[in-house]
Amino acid sequence: MNQNTYRRLMLILTMAYGVLIAALAMLEIGNIGLVAIVGGLVVGLGWALTAVVAKRGPTT
Repeated sequence: MNQNTYRRLMLILTMAYGVLIAALAMLEIGNIGLVAIVGGLVVGLGWALTAVVAKRGPTT
């Protein structure tokens, strides 16, 4: 996969995470804070990995 593929995948995952948290908050599901923290960490690590892959560049 190239850099743009990683960025698109992370953008889609970030948007899906935001929609999920919003839906859970609207439904007043318990422990939404814990879900938000764990999901935020996962999304943040994903973006960090995307940056590492982008800096590494393509191998030839």
